[in-house]
Amino acid sequence: MSADLLKSAAPPPEDWPALVPLDAPNLPRLDLAHLPGWAGDYARALATDTETPPELAAGMILVTCATATARRLRVMVKPGYFEPCNLWAVVALPPGNRKSAVQSAATAPLVAWERDQSEIMEPEIKRITSERKTQEARAKETRSKAAREKNANKAKELAAEAADLEADLPDIPMQPQIWTSDATPERLGSLLAEHGECMAWLSSEGGVFDLLQGRYSNGIPNLDLVLKAHSGDPERVDRGSRPAVYLRSPRLSIGLSPQPDVLRGLAAKPGFRGRGLLGRFLYLLPPSPLGFRALQSDPVPEGVRDAYTTGIRAMLDWEPAMDEHGTERPHLLRLSPEAHAEWHAFAKAVEVQMQPGRELEHFTDWAGKAPGAAARLAGALHGIRHAHGRPWEAAITAETMNDALEIMAVITRHSLAALDMMGADPTIAAARLVWDWIERGRLARFTVREAFNALRGTFPRVSKLRDALDALEERGYVEVIEPPRDGPGRPPSPTVRVRPEIARAWR
Repeated sequence: MSADLLKSAAPPPEDWPALVPLDAPNLPRLDLAHLPGWAGDYARALATDTETPPELAAGMILVTCATATARRLRVMVKPGYFEPCNLWAVVALPPGNRKSAVQSAATAPLVAWERDQSEIMEPEIKRITSERKTQEARAKETRSKAAREKNANKAKELAAEAADLEADLPDIPMQPQIWTSDATPERLGSLLAEHGECMAWLSSEGGVFDLLQGRYSNGIPNLDLVLKAHSGDPERVDRGSRPAVYLRSPRLSIGLSPQPDVLRGLAAKPGFRGRGLLGRFLYLLPPSPLGFRALQSDPVPEGVRDAYTTGIRAMLDWEPAMDEHGTERPHLLRLSPEAHAEWHAFAKAVEVQMQPGRELEHFTDWAGKAPGAAARLAGALHGIRHAHGRPWEAAITAETMNDALEIMAVITRHSLAALDMMGADPTIAAARLVWDWIERGRLARFTVREAFNALRGTFPRVSKLRDALDALEERGYVEVIEPPRDGPGRPPSPTVRVRPEIARAWR
């Protein structure tokens, strides 16, 4: 059903409840004031320039900042409980909403940083490549001598010399890479191993879900690595003759801006819901502005763009921490007591809502991760505030945590709607199926018996169909009229009447 159709329909002359759309029920808007400094300025300017919803710019900018932050920072929520700073975000919008333009602008500093790092490293890569080739030639020549040598002891010495030369072959540095838009889960593991175990997967389409579903592996989903790269859990990948890939703390950020249709039905994909993949994303479902744009917007001021680029680059250039073995590891961010109190209150509120009969009962896979996501978000916002300094030397403040929780409050409403759209709530999914049947047939009035006969393959019992109709009635789509009992015997089937202005629009 078209939202525009509903908006353009005349007000109902009867006393019907307010219509609550099945896909995006009265979702709150994201206030960009909660993005600090240069990040918030750029999000506002980018949304204005492209005439796109602020949620789109905010989502892509947050993932870009999280990509930079996750390389060097992680959050200690309390002793023994740590969260990395990588985020998974999905901002769904219909086609024609300039999603690619916004994503390209938000991630441009990552691309520029990769290019500049490649230019800086190129002379060193060439030098080491040449040195390695020379050493490989010496090793090959020495081995040949050993093979031709008739004196056993001399041959043994030459073979050992060749082995030493091969053992001392210098490693050729990799061209730096910090993001990809198309990689199989197996290739993603190699990318993480080759580039500091930190990577972003960015796309304005939904092909990532096809890859995770097993596009190149006969439809067998390979989710282990991706799931562990969200939480930073160690992973070892052994594949045939290829060298094993061992990851100590992989951190993957994902930023997607697909069409809403991509999300529909994802909950039914094998493993996507049950293994917690969908519960790891932060969803935003802003309304489409198409048809209401002025088409004469102001471009992003140069100073605002420069500040954003400089901020992201400063975060990418943070120095790493070192452990006792000289290995790089993320710095530790701590919460101030006030920030921890705010976070704990949020976590408690979410916990209560997961009880049976409460709002998050059907979304425990997402809600159980929401407090952790809030801590990650606070880490990213803290990184933005201290981009040009040493963020690990300052505690996360209550102000930063409150900004993260305000953003999470909006994301929570949008995420529940997105999970509904995917079919996560069985009642809403059933209501959508019934409404699709009504809308296809343009049925202004029908009986429950007629609906049951038509949808018997989907609803084996009338009680299940009635649950779906009750959900449609609660949202103002239909009215179920119970017939009066008139004498003994089986009562007539209840009549279902569609909201009058919708039925009129179908004529």
